[in-house]
Amino acid sequence: MRRDLKFSPWRIVKPLVPFCGVGLAMLVTGCSQDDGHVPVFPVKGKVSVAGEVPEGALIVFYPAKAGGETELRPSAKVKPDGSFSLTTYDADDGAPSGEYTATIQWNKIIKSGKDYKAGPDLIPKSYANRENSLWKVKVAEAPNELEPLTITK
Repeated sequence: MRRDLKFSPWRIVKPLVPFCGVGLAMLVTGCSQDDGHVPVFPVKGKVSVAGEVPEGALIVFYPAKAGGETELRPSAKVKPDGSFSLTTYDADDGAPSGEYTATIQWNKIIKSGKDYKAGPDLIPKSYANRENSLWKVKVAEAPNELEPLTITK
């Protein structure tokens, strides 16, 4: 019986070749799979309340056609300059196209002894809840720069 004692790297690599092909196919397929996300489009705007910037106020966009528990509700926090940029999946990515009723809630922080707590909502009720909000927005399938919202008390 003759044995080939010569070492060949191909003897180790050859059995692994089919697995490399399968691994490569999985990698390519994994990268191209749909993540199930609805396309979103950038949405930016500015807001002021009685001439004041509502820094830290929470803005939520509710779809005009309610979609139940799974509906997307893009949201944003108002920045120190009064601007905001909506987020749906990732920071500042935008919102799906469509019509929305938007709300804004702004509770200034109040110092109470050594603690801080949220004060009353400083936004008029006509912008504070989904059912009565006067703020209607249409998001186009393109970058959206909204008209500045000026709320008077």
